[in-house]
Amino acid sequence: MLNRFIIAVILFTFLACKKDPQNVPSPPKPGPEPSARTKEQKVRDSIYYYYKLYSYWESSIPTYNPISDISDKYTKNNSLLTFLMNQTPVKNDYVFHGPNSPLEDYTGPLDRFSWIENLSSNFGASSRADTYDGFGLFVVFESNAPTAPLYIGMVEGGSPAAVAGFKRGDKVIKMNELSNVTYANYNAVNNELNKSMLTMKVLRNGVEIEKTIENKTYDIFPVVKDSVYTVDNNKVGYFAFSSFEEMTDDSGNYTAMYNAMEKAFNSFGSAGIKKIVVDLRYNTGGYVSTAIYLANKIVNSSGAGKLMFRYDVNKNMKSETNPGGDFADVLFNKRNNTEITDVYFLVSDYTASASEIVISVLKPYAKVYIIGEHGSTYGKPVGFFRQDIMNTAGLWAASFKIVNKDGYTDYWDGIPADKAGVLDNVRFDFGDTRETMLATALAHIKTGSYTLTGASAKASTRVGASPSSQSVMVNKIPMRNMIKD
Repeated sequence: MLNRFIIAVILFTFLACKKDPQNVPSPPKPGPEPSARTKEQKVRDSIYYYYKLYSYWESSIPTYNPISDISDKYTKNNSLLTFLMNQTPVKNDYVFHGPNSPLEDYTGPLDRFSWIENLSSNFGASSRADTYDGFGLFVVFESNAPTAPLYIGMVEGGSPAAVAGFKRGDKVIKMNELSNVTYANYNAVNNELNKSMLTMKVLRNGVEIEKTIENKTYDIFPVVKDSVYTVDNNKVGYFAFSSFEEMTDDSGNYTAMYNAMEKAFNSFGSAGIKKIVVDLRYNTGGYVSTAIYLANKIVNSSGAGKLMFRYDVNKNMKSETNPGGDFADVLFNKRNNTEITDVYFLVSDYTASASEIVISVLKPYAKVYIIGEHGSTYGKPVGFFRQDIMNTAGLWAASFKIVNKDGYTDYWDGIPADKAGVLDNVRFDFGDTRETMLATALAHIKTGSYTLTGASAKASTRVGASPSSQSVMVNKIPMRNMIKD
């Protein structure tokens, strides 16, 4: 009877996710179980069950009968999940992305992405991923030379740092009591970023600015900058975007992000742009629905009504790929009157997930140029939705893979850059035409060459390092999931 109760709990939770139970395979046939199961044991039983059910690599996950034969070997949810992820195929030839890479020199199972969210203290809360904790401040040493100065590389919209008025390009000259802010004091700088309060002095255009900010939770506003430039006779749009947040709030109202994106692309339409630079260098992902929205804003008429991408899922969810299903093919629905022929993406090895969706789906329909600080983007073609378990755990299993119109997928090593090794020039704000990555895109639009000359080339020279050395981000930008609504 207890086995039946466990399965009933699992199926009840499954129904709560609004999936059709007729499309769900039967769980393993119940076998003998201990006379009593604690809630913690039942949660781990369910973690195994749902991971086996939803994982993109379902065929690699062993079947146990009863489930407790494996789940009872672990006393922690994450330990069980690690075991399950380690059953997925191993990739031992990941491309090394560079010394500042969040990927680092990884060798291991393809599923390095699935995770468990603790719901015990906030069950019933929104599964939205649009908030973050911290200062909203990401700082970068210009190089790894001992005397290399520290700059603000990104300020996240809506954060304490943004409210205080700090900007990318500000040179940091003091953090609390630390006044020697160079790469030689990397560890000390990192320590200051982990405190609850930060008094920071920066230099901007020769003027010192000092503000105190608090480490706290904030709502992310990801529209960083939009501009229109004239390059010879070309009207060129520029759109910098830090993460793919949800376009509506919990009440169904459009967010400030959505309104800002509408305004930006309306201005691009009014200007008649034919080329656009999309700055995703620090964009680690977010909602698939927002990636679809952005791709629809950029695509030209050649893609209207045609396949944007399809989902690749395991056998348990194949029925959901039929028309009307949760994983049906996604077609382009062109959303404005622009006719963009050339799309330049500014990327780094932080560019991941939903960002990579936008890049890959536009490749068949426009001239796509990728300009990177490193050799490629991050490499995350799989996505997630949350499965709630017994008011305690939210399982985010990597469940689907994105495939573009031409069958392009499996970019586990990232999407390669057409022009790699371009400096992320933190001395200049996003949208400043002196900034090296943007200047490189504009040079290519003007001349057909990525080579910088004159003032642009001079601006890309860094302190105490060769032009080919990379900048060093101190506090890493959090990697976000590719979230399916």
